[in-house]
Amino acid sequence: MKEPLRGQIGRGLTLLGGLVLLFTLGAILETKSFQERLNRRLETFKTSRDSPLMSRADATRREASASGLIGRIDIERLGVSVLVVEGTNSKALRRGVGHVEGTAYPGERGNVGLAGHRDSYFRPLRKIESGDKIRLQTPDGRFVYEVDSTLIVSPHRGDLLESDNDARLTLVTCYPFYYIGPAPRRFVVLAHEVDRDRKVTEKLTKRRPYVASMLP
Repeated sequence: MKEPLRGQIGRGLTLLGGLVLLFTLGAILETKSFQERLNRRLETFKTSRDSPLMSRADATRREASASGLIGRIDIERLGVSVLVVEGTNSKALRRGVGHVEGTAYPGERGNVGLAGHRDSYFRPLRKIESGDKIRLQTPDGRFVYEVDSTLIVSPHRGDLLESDNDARLTLVTCYPFYYIGPAPRRFVVLAHEVDRDRKVTEKLTKRRPYVASMLP
């Protein structure tokens, strides 16, 4: 006897659920493997306070081109410790926090732009406060930033990622944090550099990255 339609639909949904679960588990394992591999690469770089001045974050730029690795971001009070990778496409943001192309690299003069998903790596940002320290470990050294303020803005505020002659850091994620579907706003963290292991200087180059394209 032919199986009732309700039974066919039930079996189809069960099969679909299993496939989604397998895909999700595969993505999680791939991300874990990727992060472990890049963490090992990051640990191979040795830096010193006595290193000579550089005009650009050369080691970080080379590594970003070779493997996609920028470094690791740590916000100790919030329990954040995650790899930073080059780019802000869906694959990059699944694997870690993304460095916004066209913004400065950690250590350079200018504005370092980093983006992350609100439902994963950057969810703890909802509790960030002025004065919190943000540490970036890269192939060129360790750079420490202090949070100045947070903003909730339109996704089109590309001006917040433009550079001036100061060493700054801007973190961006979608907002509200628990919104279902594509979020209508952006949560932005503004910080300035307060310490570094290596002095990296760069003549300012104007950049105009576009915030709306950073996150899905």
